[in-house]
Amino acid sequence: MRCLRLLLLCLCGLVTPLARAEPPSRSLGVTVFPVGAFVLKDPDGRREVGYSAGLAWSYRREQSLLEVGGHVASNRRLTEATPMSLRITIPEARRVRPYLGLGVSLLVSHGREGEEPPRVLQLGPELCGGMDVELGRRLFLSAQARYQNFSASGSPFSGRRQALSTAFLGLGMHL
Repeated sequence: MRCLRLLLLCLCGLVTPLARAEPPSRSLGVTVFPVGAFVLKDPDGRREVGYSAGLAWSYRREQSLLEVGGHVASNRRLTEATPMSLRITIPEARRVRPYLGLGVSLLVSHGREGEEPPRVLQLGPELCGGMDVELGRRLFLSAQARYQNFSASGSPFSGRRQALSTAFLGLGMHL
């Protein structure tokens, strides 16, 4: 408990000077998503549900309609990443900034208990949407939902597909 208090005190000391600084015309945001959930639907119609965690980034310029983002997330069943997605957002600086994006995702399956995981890196499209709520000049709360569709066999053009739906809630910081 004493270590937790010390850690929180250090974090407050780091965040306080950042909250007073002037916002930049360009912004790189990094978000930690400790709270997430996933639903994986395989080609046979079976669903698997569980918890997930992730790390995301976004880059935007003031008065720009587009921003670039990406993420990596993992759970006990799989790891998925989107190195880059393009997002449409509100160009004005507002406290609440919704966005909608499109990207290409990579998926690596860890396999189920008792079975060997497939050694295939899968590729598929991603549709994401979310909202950032500014808490100060540097901190923001972020909520994001994603839908991804991957090949079940490893070939990106295979008709046997699996769908991954995820939702995340996290805290971010503008760097």
